Amino acid sequence: MKNNICINIFLSIGVGFLFAQLQLFCGNRFLFDFLKSNLITLLIALIAINSATLSIVLTKIRELMDKKGTGNFSATKNQMILSIQEQIILIIVAIVLFIILDSTFIKNHEEYKILAETLLIGTFIYALRILYDTAKSVFVILDY
Repeated sequence: MKNNICINIFLSIGVGFLFAQLQLFCGNRFLFDFLKSNLITLLIALIAINSATLSIVLTKIRELMDKKGTGNFSATKNQMILSIQEQIILIIVAIVLFIILDSTFIKNHEEYKILAETLLIGTFIYALRILYDTAKSVFVILDY
């Protein structure tokens, strides 16, 4: 479980770095400007979508347990709670990164700006990975 989180973090930061470099190469700031205006709202919307999807999955699991009479889904429940916790942490990380980006330290040290922007893009990518993982669970349940 923790190994999977580390892989997701590094993968998200890597993809965020690639997008940040692509923006530099193309000479525009579209993605960062879009995220600056909308990231917190997007993260809150994604946590709402994730919660609604998880409730559907839990309802289906309950139906399966009632049909079969048994079933241990405690690990599944723990993973669902973890995904919500991860999304809350992502919102906090985004707020902290926005505070850092607006600080005088970053204004005086422009070389750190790309790092903070990479982490912000990575935060968004990580949230999308969580949403994708939750969506996959719906399809797994539908197969039953």
